[in-house]
Amino acid sequence: MSGTIARVCCLVLVFAAAGWAVQEVPYTGSLPPGTSAYVEAGLAEAAGKYRTALEEYQKALNEDPSSAEVRIAYAALLNNVGLSERALAVLKPLEPDELDWYGIRTKALALAQAAARDPLKLPAAEAALRKALAGRSSDPNVELALVQVLEHEKKLEEAEKVMADLLAARPGNPRLIAYEAGLLRRLGRLDEAATMYGRCAQYDETAEACRQAQADILEAAGRPLEAADAILSWAGPKDFDLKLRAASLYLDANHPGKALAIVRRVLAAEPDSPRAGRLEAAALMSLGRYDEALARLRALHQADPDDAGLALSLAWLEARLGQIPQARKTVARVWKKAKADPRSDLAVRSVLTGARVELVAGRTAAARQWLARLPDPQLGGRELVALLAETYRKEQDWDGGIGAMLRLGPQLDDGARDDAVAYEAEFRLRANQPGAEARLRPLLASKDVDTVHLALDVLQATGRWDAIVDAAPRILERFPGDRHVLFVQAAALERLGRRQESEKVFQKILALDPDDAEAANYLGYMWADAGEHLDEALHLIKHAVELKPGTGAYLDSLGWVYFKLGKLDEAERWLRRAMKAGESSGTVHAHLGEVLLALGRKDEAKRQLERGLDLGCEHEDHVRKLLDGLEKTAPPR
Repeated sequence: MSGTIARVCCLVLVFAAAGWAVQEVPYTGSLPPGTSAYVEAGLAEAAGKYRTALEEYQKALNEDPSSAEVRIAYAALLNNVGLSERALAVLKPLEPDELDWYGIRTKALALAQAAARDPLKLPAAEAALRKALAGRSSDPNVELALVQVLEHEKKLEEAEKVMADLLAARPGNPRLIAYEAGLLRRLGRLDEAATMYGRCAQYDETAEACRQAQADILEAAGRPLEAADAILSWAGPKDFDLKLRAASLYLDANHPGKALAIVRRVLAAEPDSPRAGRLEAAALMSLGRYDEALARLRALHQADPDDAGLALSLAWLEARLGQIPQARKTVARVWKKAKADPRSDLAVRSVLTGARVELVAGRTAAARQWLARLPDPQLGGRELVALLAETYRKEQDWDGGIGAMLRLGPQLDDGARDDAVAYEAEFRLRANQPGAEARLRPLLASKDVDTVHLALDVLQATGRWDAIVDAAPRILERFPGDRHVLFVQAAALERLGRRQESEKVFQKILALDPDDAEAANYLGYMWADAGEHLDEALHLIKHAVELKPGTGAYLDSLGWVYFKLGKLDEAERWLRRAMKAGESSGTVHAHLGEVLLALGRKDEAKRQLERGLDLGCEHEDHVRKLLDGLEKTAPPR
């Protein structure tokens, strides 16, 4: 078809599309081959009659196989309706110099579509798309196709760069925002992904999917508090499943009070919800209200005695409350049902709960026997690794623990295998083996936030404060504002005597979350112990106690700050409450001994101070001086 006829055809299409009246003048000459069919195809395509258009394009091509214009237009429509292989076949006879920019674009898009089904075509598709963009850099369809091809080629960083440029030119396109968020997520840039999902959540067409994805990302990034807040910001009054998910996240974020309030609102509307009932029990346990939690679980179990998962939750709480024989019976009953299929979820839960119960009872060998019942350690995952490590930790069998972790690691997937390496490193550190810290360096550099947290916990448990302070800034570059990292960093700075730096980090945590009970207690106690900022310390510690009133360590802190303020009766009352709540550390005994000494009750003070030294307490030299003073002032026998 000649260029002149092609231009005439285009004008006819434009006039027709504009609704202009064209006077019919009889044409007595002959049109070039394929012209009539080509015009009809264009009109049918413009009207959305794609079947007719395809038939007419084929007719035009049959009449004039040499026409590049017909082939390109025909191929473009074939590609648009998903027939990319046919489009490529139509374009195949054309030489490269016969393809104008639109032809290059059409072939590139067809190759991209075909490559989605045939990975062998991916390199050719990438090259063709880049050639099209070299001729005209701003073409959203070509750019998006290139992103998809690069993604399939696993060139995620290149794909994200192209998508970022595409999005910069079209910042209000919610689907592009969602796509960019997904790429950032796959690259492990979770904070950026969460922000991007927050953007696309503002558009109705992508709101639901982006909101869910944002919550998932925040949770995966170790930011459960933000995830819970985000869910509650868009959950409707009757979105009970979403509300319960938020409650579960608040529990993960160590906010049991918030979790309990949400759960009880759900229970007011759905009193028979088993999930809500279990979450209520979990929140009560976290708040130290064990008797209420036990009553709730027993009521749920009575209502559904066949719920084996519920029975295991009950067994764990019974063990925590010292009811070991009853807990063992419950686990054994569930295991009897589950052991026929040892790979089932119920069997795995039975094994892990049985091991936990025996650890509470101090029977480490029995705990390992439970864990050995799993046919594949991978079934137990990270929890199995943690429980097995705890058995050796309780025995202080560092060599045995190292060997167990080395044997276990190769049988596990990435996350659990990293945990085995972390515990192996812990045992090497406790055994003072050279090079142990080096085992943790790859874990501290991991993109998995749980792996990083565990590596830091190992350093904290073994008193490697300098290593924590050295690693924390680099970790925070990858996980900005991560609460766990900040807390461990602040605690390490305090242990190194860098109190002002520690205070700033704790204040940063509390600025991010004023209801962080653990941070409030730590900072308040740090000030109280130093005799500084006592009014502020009292405020912080009282707030921590309000948030988690059953936590013995917080009650001990409250007693101690009252002592520092000279309120001795209040100090004694709260320290005794700490002991009643289960706080049995040497420090609380030493604190009570010093309070009783100030009250003039020397005999009881002596007993408490000695008990503190026996158990191991803070400031042991100070406690010994107090006892020496008591000996010197004691009347002769």
